[in-house]
Amino acid sequence: MPKIFNTSLLGILLATIGFYMIGFVWFSALFGEMWMTATGITEEIAQARMDALGPMFFIWGLLISLFQVLGLAYVLNHANASRLITSIKVSAVTALLIAIPISAYAVLYENGSVLSFKIGLGHTLVGYIFIGAVLSFFRRKT
Repeated sequence: MPKIFNTSLLGILLATIGFYMIGFVWFSALFGEMWMTATGITEEIAQARMDALGPMFFIWGLLISLFQVLGLAYVLNHANASRLITSIKVSAVTALLIAIPISAYAVLYENGSVLSFKIGLGHTLVGYIFIGAVLSFFRRKT
């Protein structure tokens, strides 16, 4: 099976789909109502956006997830992380020091909701830990 950053393509795909599904559950079943209120998005607005984009709504979501998984695979490769605990630690640190601070710009400069940021923070941290765990099983063990 082909490898990307010493990680099996199957692992990349499974981590991508899993991360996307975590986002779906996080922003719908777990915190959907709270997140929509915090961002000012109504059911009508959400549906209109989905209708306007059609299948591209889901394709873009998967691509965004894929690029984050590829980014973590790259970081894990350079950190020579292949064991479960090490991969989780590296992924969590990446979330805390890179991904989450980038999201904070919206609160500071775009008048974004602090509550929305907190909900997204949880998703990013849990999601990155999940990605690190999945990728650890598909990396060359050293």
